[in-house]
Amino acid sequence: MVGLLPIHSGFVESQSLPLVALIAVAATGTAVLLGLAFGGFVRRQSGPYLLIVAALIALFARSAVAGFTVTGFVSMTEHHVLEHGLDVALVALVIAAVYHARMVSPEADFDP
Repeated sequence: MVGLLPIHSGFVESQSLPLVALIAVAATGTAVLLGLAFGGFVRRQSGPYLLIVAALIALFARSAVAGFTVTGFVSMTEHHVLEHGLDVALVALVIAAVYHARMVSPEADFDP
C-alpha cells in the first residue's frame, strides 16, 4: 500500500480559521449536551444515563483532541489513534446504554 495517503491528511491547513471555528462550535455544542445529559443522570440516576454521559465525554474528548492537534500539542499520528479510539469507545457506550435500557425496562404495551 505504498503511496496511499488519507484524503484528509493534508487537505486543510491546521491553522485555518474555518477549522478552528468548527472545532470551537463542536466543543461548545458537545459541552452543552454533556451538561444536559449530566443533569438527566442526576435526576434519574440510572445506568443508561451514566453511559450516555460517558459517551458524550468521549465526544467532547474528540473535540479536545482536534483542538490540541491544531495547536500542535498532538501529532497527526497521535490524533488519528486517539480519534478512532474515542470513536470505538463512543459507539460501545451508546450500544451499552441502549442494551442496558432495553434489558432493565420491559417494553411498554401500546393500546392505540
